[in-house]
Amino acid sequence: MIDGVPPEPGEPPVDPPLGCADPMLWRVARALHDAHRPRTDNFCECKAFWPCPDARLAEEALQLAYDRPLPRAIKPGMGRGSNLGRWSA
Repeated sequence: MIDGVPPEPGEPPVDPPLGCADPMLWRVARALHDAHRPRTDNFCECKAFWPCPDARLAEEALQLAYDRPLPRAIKPGMGRGSNLGRWSA
């Protein structure tokens, strides 16, 4: 509920729902969703035609946060101290 206004039907919850695979991504995507709401003149709060690219990104990120597969287990012999780089598989 924002400023006493109840959420619209189908509005994603503020807190990550039960079973959400990536709660941090959910919170970031929900903040982006809140920042890019439609106005009555069919424009977004960012003044772009609605739905703007950021509103679409927020929707995709919310879906990804909920559906994201859990991370793969760490390979044997590679503990937290191993610096494999960002893109190592």
